[in-house]
Amino acid sequence: MELLLKLVALILRVVNLVLEPILVRLAGPARVDPFPAIRDELLRLPATELAERIRQGKLRSVELVRAYVLRIREVNPLINAVVEERFEAALGEAAEADERVAACGGDEQAVKELARTSPLLGVPITVKESCSVKGLSLGGGVVRRQNLTAEEDGEAVGRLRRAGAIPLLVSNTPEYCMAFESYNNVTGRTLNPYDPRRTPAGSSGGEGALLGAGASVCGVGSDLGGSIRIPALFCGIFGHKPSAGIVSIKGHMPVCGDAHFDQYLSLGPMCRYAKDLPLLLEIMAGPNASRLRLAEPVNVDKVKIYYPQKLDLTVNAVPIAPEIRESLRSALKYFQNKGGYTEPLNFRYFADSMQLASTELQSLTDVPNVFATARPNLLWELLKVTFRQSEHTFATIFMYLLSASKATVSERNRARYRQMAAELKQEFTDKLATDGVFLMPSFPKPALRHYESFGHVTGFMYTMIINALGFPATQVPLGFNRDGLPVGIQVVAGPNQDRLCLAVAQELEQAFGGWQLPK
Repeated sequence: MELLLKLVALILRVVNLVLEPILVRLAGPARVDPFPAIRDELLRLPATELAERIRQGKLRSVELVRAYVLRIREVNPLINAVVEERFEAALGEAAEADERVAACGGDEQAVKELARTSPLLGVPITVKESCSVKGLSLGGGVVRRQNLTAEEDGEAVGRLRRAGAIPLLVSNTPEYCMAFESYNNVTGRTLNPYDPRRTPAGSSGGEGALLGAGASVCGVGSDLGGSIRIPALFCGIFGHKPSAGIVSIKGHMPVCGDAHFDQYLSLGPMCRYAKDLPLLLEIMAGPNASRLRLAEPVNVDKVKIYYPQKLDLTVNAVPIAPEIRESLRSALKYFQNKGGYTEPLNFRYFADSMQLASTELQSLTDVPNVFATARPNLLWELLKVTFRQSEHTFATIFMYLLSASKATVSERNRARYRQMAAELKQEFTDKLATDGVFLMPSFPKPALRHYESFGHVTGFMYTMIINALGFPATQVPLGFNRDGLPVGIQVVAGPNQDRLCLAVAQELEQAFGGWQLPK
């Protein structure tokens, strides 16, 4: 398998280099005018602060929802991130939230009760289309599902609703969430707000683009191999993949019948401000939140900071860009200057992340078939794609072909890789314990050009290995490269130590400025 993966990676890299001049042209023109500035200062406030103002009667939810509706209408023509909206219904729910606040009459105890039972009362949110929102599209970019709507909220979305949040829309994904760019034959292609020639990534790319554009304050994403963290990197925002099994995946589309699917797929929060992450995660986790001890204070100065002794994974044909390396060095230097404990690590088998993660994910059974027939003729589908006659995208067929490669792995090798993954997980867990985090890249490069992701498939192993191990990880923005593209790293902790990731993210936000609007 290792030889096959190396060969595939090398071929894709060579093809990508050969096609690079064509990809530059296909990606489209650069933006001529500056990105629309934020004129309403409400759009610059964190969700937790907005909720507090609403409860105190200092801000009307209707005013806030209207401000975000106007912003979405202003920027969506530039990024194409919205699949379906519910603006009128949202304004009605905002009016109801204002009535609840008015009924408290300013009574301190009543306001405290609102904070306890409805901590996000009146705050608008956005949701990745694959995470069910009652009455809105659940098509997932699939042509034959494009008229399908969700009959109920998914469990995580429902918890946010009961906490008072108001969903505004569902955002774009790749077809069946099965690609690295948010493109499908129903909604089309989502563009990166920092550069329309580049992708916001996938599969939570619609959420990433809306948040990066200042058109949402927080949202719901899902992550099977980096689908929260890589869009967060490409779009300059925060995204958290929770510990395995913490947030219910009920109501997510597509769903795998394997009983262990929730150990790999995670639903998690995406937002512009790191201080919102703990509350969002606590709400989404429901009764499982107690396992995370999110209310437990974290002294960041006492957190041990680990980092990879060697960055490039041996089977990775995508070199880590200098600006991504510099992001890691800058974060590390920040903690060193504060006198924090830092240590380079060289985990056994970490260099084999690609094989380990692929084997773990390919061990899933009862994976849904994305094609209309049980045994699709892939050559015929590829031919139809060439002439734009297929209902599927090339990316979906490409991913199907990659997943089918598990047949080339012998049972003996599969067992060996899974044992290596188990040992790597134990080694990581023992070292990070309850007071350590691991800083590492989430992807080798900043936002890719459209179509460029096919030559960077192996780059997704930096996030996919974290899913395979079941660890929590938070993507943190750390500024921009010389082309104005966001850069950053992910902060990884041991199982159920999410609070460490979130605390370090908030510390780095203060040090490096966090999210900044596209120019």
